Amino acid sequence: MVPYSGNRALVEGAFFAAITVVLGFLGQFVPLLPLLMPVPLAVLVRRHDLKLGFMALAVAVALMFMLFGRPLTVLLLVIQSGPVGLLLGLLFKNRVSSGLGIAVTSIMGVVTTVLVLAISFWLTGISPFAMGDEMHRSIEQALKFYQRNGLLDNAQLQMMKASMEQAINFVVQLIPGILVTASIMSSFITYALTHFILVKMQFETVPLPPFSRWKLPWYVIWGGIAGLSFILLGDEIALASLATVGKNILYVMGFVYFILGVSVFIFFMKKWNIARPVKFLIVALVVLYWHVALSMMLTLGVIDPVMDLRRLSKHGDTTKGG
Repeated sequence: MVPYSGNRALVEGAFFAAITVVLGFLGQFVPLLPLLMPVPLAVLVRRHDLKLGFMALAVAVALMFMLFGRPLTVLLLVIQSGPVGLLLGLLFKNRVSSGLGIAVTSIMGVVTTVLVLAISFWLTGISPFAMGDEMHRSIEQALKFYQRNGLLDNAQLQMMKASMEQAINFVVQLIPGILVTASIMSSFITYALTHFILVKMQFETVPLPPFSRWKLPWYVIWGGIAGLSFILLGDEIALASLATVGKNILYVMGFVYFILGVSVFIFFMKKWNIARPVKFLIVALVVLYWHVALSMMLTLGVIDPVMDLRRLSKHGDTTKGG
């Protein structure tokens, strides 16, 4: 490892700072490209140290302020990607286990997302919950069009309006949970991309477990219990805000349980060595009867942390990862 004070390290720091700037610029036009912004900083910290990572981030920020000409955009980009990149570099540098690394990165991703939304609302006054008003206006315009053209009578119009407004209100209530799950997914993708690049650069890394081996500790079941408890208590004491908190917790935990359930399902598909035509048939049934499959995956995801459905047999497990 070359210390950060060496000429080679400084050149590498400037190079990775330039890559970060390019990714930040292109990320304004390519939707998924911002997920790569933390990667150069992570590689730099893994290769050298945290101090050089901070120096490269400072250089990247200065360049973006000069080149982009939009201070708010630069600020939000830096908050969203800078801390995550530095954290990833430390995690990989210290050989932190992949499970803990993904969990810590996800927490950081959620924190930076909340911070970005808070700063954006403070500076611009635009709230993410304002999308509900926009959706209501769009529905009003669409329903007026149907009414003018005689496509709906008054009874049908009122019924459709009531059902659509109910759906919008439900979605608006779940905006925090949707943002949290999106942050978790983005953090995992960034972690996996960083791991992939470090492996290609021949760094020693803790391997990612195959998807069919993903597991969670038993106490994650308390997340679902907390969500249900808040919903029931909020309804009991007529406190809508408490019920809304419970719905968002349950939404996030439902996402987690679903992913875990799919992992369990794939594990047994591999373990039982099912013939390929049967596998295609099962996948087709899952797609056709998705609501049943969703319930099944959620059930598996809830049960597995407590019962450990994938316990190894007495004779060992020869299942290959995937």
